[in-house]
Amino acid sequence: MGLTNFPNGISSYGVPIYGAGGIFGPGCGDIHYLVGSRSVSDTYYNMLKNKGVSDSQIYVTLATAYAACTDNQGDVVVAFPATYTVTATLVWAKDNTHLYGTGGPLTRGAMCGTTGDVLFNTTTITQANIVEVTGDHVQFHNVQFRNAGANAACLTALKLSAGRSFYAEGCHFVGHAAATQVDTAATSSVWFYSTGTTRPWGAYFKNCKIGDAGEVVRTAGSPIYFSGTTGSTAKYITFEDCVIEGWCETASVGTVDISANYTIDRYLLFKNCMFYNYYVNNASTATEVFDNGCGTTFNCILWDSIQMGHAAWNTTGLNYFYGNAAAAGATGGTITALT
Repeated sequence: MGLTNFPNGISSYGVPIYGAGGIFGPGCGDIHYLVGSRSVSDTYYNMLKNKGVSDSQIYVTLATAYAACTDNQGDVVVAFPATYTVTATLVWAKDNTHLYGTGGPLTRGAMCGTTGDVLFNTTTITQANIVEVTGDHVQFHNVQFRNAGANAACLTALKLSAGRSFYAEGCHFVGHAAATQVDTAATSSVWFYSTGTTRPWGAYFKNCKIGDAGEVVRTAGSPIYFSGTTGSTAKYITFEDCVIEGWCETASVGTVDISANYTIDRYLLFKNCMFYNYYVNNASTATEVFDNGCGTTFNCILWDSIQMGHAAWNTTGLNYFYGNAAAAGATGGTITALT
């Protein structure tokens, strides 16, 4: 593995991370490094020291690395493979600051017992979320967040309650990882929450996994959850090349829960996505992918997307769901009221 500093950016594994041509584009932000341990036994810490990186730029917790970032400067936390224990919700409020994991995309962390992952994990029973994003233009790449707190109060891995244009790529967000979470309707893996004065607009997930079919069987709660108040609403949400998955054998529990009026507005786009519900031995299916309680204006577009483990896309009768698949008995085109 190689890491090289350049005058105009930084490259890891030979891949530009930051600077001209890098993932985050040109800029003058600072790089802050996250390692499992600041000891001679940690491979990544030693590598950084050998490359001349100061201890003042190397951290062992996400909270301290984030705290070192400057708001709206394009700063990047570069996280090296380790399991990082998180014991309190981190509110990511600084605009244009980013997190990049070097362990590769779509890691499953503790589920696979591997050592090359960048995993942020909690088992703290009083911690609602791993991270709550409220800043604008925040990006996460190639990291996993897993909420395994054994309490109904442990709600989600990623909460989006404000901020514009959040972007995640190659990430895995896992809730429902402990038995006492899975019978609570408000639990999820990704939670879109509108406060009434702030709202997540323009969030974009690319090549991500939402949920995990290998964790604990759910009787309530959905991998993706929309909730909030009338005053403001999540808008312009896109998932591309994503897998939304879970394990549920309770027929009425959907994979995406749009819980009430005004919890979403404008469009919700799933492009080339798969919705997967695991049911042991395929003995039965969930009733629907979307548990839609929103009768106010929005459109859900399912473009080149598929589902399995559900009897239908949506059974509410609200004609807000569109797909580009052929309707039964037709030759093609766009259809509405997907079933």
